[in-house]
Amino acid sequence: MIIIGVQLTICMEIEDIVRDISELAEEINTIEQQITYQTEILKELFVKSSSAMKESQNYLLTGIQIAPISKSYLLTFKGIEVIGEEVIPIPEFIENVVRFANYPNRKIEVLKELAIHLQKINQMVAEDVSSPEV
Repeated sequence: MIIIGVQLTICMEIEDIVRDISELAEEINTIEQQITYQTEILKELFVKSSSAMKESQNYLLTGIQIAPISKSYLLTFKGIEVIGEEVIPIPEFIENVVRFANYPNRKIEVLKELAIHLQKINQMVAEDVSSPEV
């Protein structure tokens, strides 16, 4: 009798853990969907900010990577520029940055970094627009 009770308890514990893990998987899926949504918003906002930049303006995206080898990525009115390479369209660049981040928590950190850069870019553009021309 005791063995049956122990087996029943173990089966119930296993069912509980399977359910809990399934719930975790659903939560991760929800987070991934939110990351995708926020990524799309950032793409649009970066394109708008880039469009608002003057030809003489640029912004160095420090700490942002799309590959294991670090490069200097400059946001300009043309898109993302890397010395000696072709201009990278902003949506493609941001997609690559998020893909390189790989894990949900790192993706969220990267989105946060991009949002902070975006704030600074918009501040730079706004200050240039409000300063009188000499």
